[in-house]
Amino acid sequence: MPSDGAAFDWVHPHNMVVMCEVVMKRRDFCRVAATAVVGGTVCSFSVPLVDGHTKSSLDIVVQHAVYGKLGDPACIRNVTSLVQALVKSGKTSFPVVEMAAGGDPAPGVIKTLRVRFSVNGHDNVAVAHDGEIFHFITAPYKATGWRNVAFHREPGVRIETSTSRSAVLSGRDSTNRLNDGQKFRPGGNPSFLCWTSDPYHHLPAWIWIGFSGYRRINRVVLYAGEMTLQPVEFAGQISDDAGATFDELFHANNVRFDPTTFSYTVDFEPVDTTNFRLLVLRSTAPETPQSHWVQLSEIEVYGDNAPVVTNSDLPKQTATGASMPTSALHADASSVAHVYDDDRMLDIRTRWYRIQLDKSVPRINFLAWDSMGEGNLGVNFLRGSGGFPHLKRVEHSVMAIGNGRLARMGNVFQYTPVDVAPGVALRLAIKAGERDFDLELTVRADRRTAMHGGVFRFDFAPNQTPTTFICHPEKVFNFVSTPCYLHAPDFGTAFITSSNKETCFYRTPAGIFPALDYHVEIAPQIPARPDRLCELNAGVWREVLHFAIETIRPFPDLTASDSRLRRLPAWALNLTQWRPDTGIISNSVVSVNCGLSMLFYAEMAAFSPPLKAGISAMELVRASVHRYFNGSPGYFMPPRNVYAARGNWQSSRETPAYLIICAWYVIRTIGGMQELGKSLYALECIAGEIESLDTNGDGLADHGKGMWFDCYNIHGADAYSNAANYRAFRCLAELENLAGRPAMAEHYTRIADRIEHIYMKTFFNPATGVLAGWRDEKGQLHDYMFPWVNGFAIYQGLVPDKEANAILDRLLAQIKKDQFQSYEFGLPTNLIPIRPADYIPHTSGAPTNPSGTNTWQQYMNGGVCPTFVYYVIQSFYKLGRRNEAERLLWPLVASFEKGTFNAGVQVSAQWPRRNPVGSAFYLWSGAHAMGEGYLPEDWQAMTAIFTGHYGIRLDDHGYSLESWSPLKGKKVKLGLPFMGRIVENFQ
Repeated sequence: MPSDGAAFDWVHPHNMVVMCEVVMKRRDFCRVAATAVVGGTVCSFSVPLVDGHTKSSLDIVVQHAVYGKLGDPACIRNVTSLVQALVKSGKTSFPVVEMAAGGDPAPGVIKTLRVRFSVNGHDNVAVAHDGEIFHFITAPYKATGWRNVAFHREPGVRIETSTSRSAVLSGRDSTNRLNDGQKFRPGGNPSFLCWTSDPYHHLPAWIWIGFSGYRRINRVVLYAGEMTLQPVEFAGQISDDAGATFDELFHANNVRFDPTTFSYTVDFEPVDTTNFRLLVLRSTAPETPQSHWVQLSEIEVYGDNAPVVTNSDLPKQTATGASMPTSALHADASSVAHVYDDDRMLDIRTRWYRIQLDKSVPRINFLAWDSMGEGNLGVNFLRGSGGFPHLKRVEHSVMAIGNGRLARMGNVFQYTPVDVAPGVALRLAIKAGERDFDLELTVRADRRTAMHGGVFRFDFAPNQTPTTFICHPEKVFNFVSTPCYLHAPDFGTAFITSSNKETCFYRTPAGIFPALDYHVEIAPQIPARPDRLCELNAGVWREVLHFAIETIRPFPDLTASDSRLRRLPAWALNLTQWRPDTGIISNSVVSVNCGLSMLFYAEMAAFSPPLKAGISAMELVRASVHRYFNGSPGYFMPPRNVYAARGNWQSSRETPAYLIICAWYVIRTIGGMQELGKSLYALECIAGEIESLDTNGDGLADHGKGMWFDCYNIHGADAYSNAANYRAFRCLAELENLAGRPAMAEHYTRIADRIEHIYMKTFFNPATGVLAGWRDEKGQLHDYMFPWVNGFAIYQGLVPDKEANAILDRLLAQIKKDQFQSYEFGLPTNLIPIRPADYIPHTSGAPTNPSGTNTWQQYMNGGVCPTFVYYVIQSFYKLGRRNEAERLLWPLVASFEKGTFNAGVQVSAQWPRRNPVGSAFYLWSGAHAMGEGYLPEDWQAMTAIFTGHYGIRLDDHGYSLESWSPLKGKKVKLGLPFMGRIVENFQ
């Protein structure tokens, strides 16, 4: 080992760094440049090193010292000269409280002393708090032999990440794999050995390791996962104030991991700390505008117990005794809420909502509302934890909430304050109106506090009803700004406004399918920090959220007087299952997003009721479409953006067409020409993908993976996705004309014409009299009399009227022959049992006998489903067969009115669905059901009320009336957007 201050060459056998620059910032103490050679890393260091010997005398130089509330400049005093004087007097340790002799910078608060100093020329930093003894660090630095203090067996070690990709179908969090000692090697399974950041979220991503006490650390070793997801730029950081501010230990750029060990090591001068954070800025993942993610197998932090600081956490302190301003809520003399009081609960009820409060702790145990004002309040939107104060500082465990006495003052209900974190107290109060209520949170913090989320958590119960936000989509994932709507399917909608414009909701990250929790927190602001942590400033923060229960009805002048649509406001927005953590409308708030469902949402959103503050269901469709453009993954969709080389972007068979059609809806409603400019290139890229699927040049896409009916073993060209492609090319040709690009419009028109020319010749089956599901590569038709295939093709105009009528007659005859009568559940997926070869084995409903009859009527082998029935209904209207259309429509509407299709979501065995019968698929008897328990597309037939029953059309000219509309000659109030402008009325 060289002497102090000498330059040396250091070869590390576990690294190979190529063109790597490591900047050791250690609070700006030094800078190290490194270059590499094959077989090891040769680094030229110019920083002083400790050679391991103990010097006979201590040369302590105090460089800088501060005392007070770190992170709050107004409450910090520079005590450098005071500490220097103590050292000059020969002291190497002293009580921290001596620093108050020159004046207390933050009375009533436990303060921190932070000293930057050197011992015998070697820099370091140490901290201590009031009530502790400060020691200058004098132990010699050991260059090797320290233990991995981040290992999962280290007592009290904690690990948090900014994002984590949970395993599909298991919901498992991969965070604990980062310090379990199991390292990924080529050929291993990264799903079981690696932590992977959430591919929906942008980098940076971070991993934060908290120790049970102070550790002196000097080395970090990273182990990568797959080569395509390795970090290439990252920083090492520590924080003395629980994340309010950070000191950077090092910054590594253009990193290459050792190809043999998959490891990378960074050494730095020792530092005493309670935590270490790795901030990953870039990875080897192919960068897209949307998805840029990273993977690590293991993180090791080498060090030892700090010899001088023994406290295991930040100072324990309470804030409840500190002064807190009085509530802003004042009781009204005329309160209409009924309050039922027992020994444990206060139950507040009106006919519009119900809130149940725990009398011993600040907690909402029950929350429900009814947009109809009929007192339908028996279903709790919350699970066991309810709504309660909750503050998660990343480095530390959540504090257990103490008792809070509940007091009533008329229609105001207020708890005494409780501590939610060291130095942070919260008071909860609620004011009850007739059809609205206020939720007030008053928080007092004695220091700037960084947190992962908010200060109050709702534990929603999607197994009861998947309550969802309808909002303006945010660029920062997981967050929802106010004002916004909170919709509980089949129960109605609350409009939420806030007293602070920055206040928002935070959806805690969860697994994609199924998400085993659904936690929503109230946060002070959408974070501006790159690490996406929220902050409370020192002092008082107060928020009053106003929940107004609203009765939202589409086309009220038409629907309010129809008794069959009495409860329409309770389910008119059931299509919106928005996940702020993915930025996409999904199967449900705890389920996966599917591009193969987007068309259903767009068609419903086009007729959804107007909302306040510029919020619309179509805005969520727009955000979802752009997320897919930019590479968000989904079911059958890996994380690749649509701008990738042709043939590289992947999806289900119908998804490309759906995205084009959805973009048409967005442009023609809320978007206008500005949206067209943003989307056109992406749409052309998607159209190119569709064209690449035509391998034999006949105009039809003849290969692809899966579709909405994902149990069917489809090979060759299928009738449904090619009908969707036809519509997509027509939509795109129209948009190209709108953009002033006639040559491109002509190109897409020719493709659509080719599909139309060959469609009936390819898919019509004379033996059954209907369109077959698909024609395989050998030219064989696979026809099980699918109503959804035929209805969709007729609706798109691919079948001449004469043949369309004959097809519908043939389907109705088969339905009558089979004695099917359960129209309240929809229509069977197929009218002839599916043979095993055409059904994916070992999936729900998979037949095993040659005829396919042993699972007949189960799931996708003839099960009854409300999805896709819209196209059959609309085909009847289009052909002038109104009576037959309405015989299908109104039984489904009656089911919507009764809440038949909202069973709640099967979250886990511990949280069963509220209604075990309700689902997306039924036996013909309606006695049994399969599926997730809630799908937004189950309500698609609702659109036929407007496009069929009332005959309202949306096309490139705007909203108008169909030839069969009973509203002909009447002025209709609309209030919906076309090309970005609201159209109030039309005729």
